[in-house]
Amino acid sequence: MRRCESLCSPCLDLRSLSKAYWPGITEITGAYMAEAAAVSLDSQKHHESALLCVKGKFQVDYRVTFDPVSDRIRRAHGDLEVATENGAYAISILLIDANTDLTVVERSRKGTGFDYWLGKKSIPGPYFQYKARLEVSGIRCGTDAVIDSRVKMKLNQTKRSDGFLPAFVVVVEFSAPKAKVAER
Repeated sequence: MRRCESLCSPCLDLRSLSKAYWPGITEITGAYMAEAAAVSLDSQKHHESALLCVKGKFQVDYRVTFDPVSDRIRRAHGDLEVATENGAYAISILLIDANTDLTVVERSRKGTGFDYWLGKKSIPGPYFQYKARLEVSGIRCGTDAVIDSRVKMKLNQTKRSDGFLPAFVVVVEFSAPKAKVAER
């Protein structure tokens, strides 16, 4: 098993999700997801930054940075299950953006088997073509076996919308923290 120990890792700054350049999420939605990720990390004793070990399709360690979590923010994200889900969206969006030429362009509808449509970063404006699908899952605390099982389940779930577009699955675990990325 590869251990993540680098202090010189590239950075995933959760605060960047509140910037205007994300075609598929608003500044407010991005800020909400970033807060949820910060609460999820903070609840696992990671304060203001954490080293995220990424395995699977991407093999890289990232320093995840975020603003301090106040009591008010904790209360706003009091349902830790919902915070974990939204926090996993935040980290997954940043991972896809950092490791591919794709970015989130639209939230998908319920029942499709995935969470977000991905499009090319290089195609500006609303006239994008869908290039891939993104399915995300969050786990507050789990083993590698739990993460692997969730990845397998989510890969299977994306079959509902199979066609010619690839699907990325990202499972984020917040206690270690670590993520596993798969593509089919």
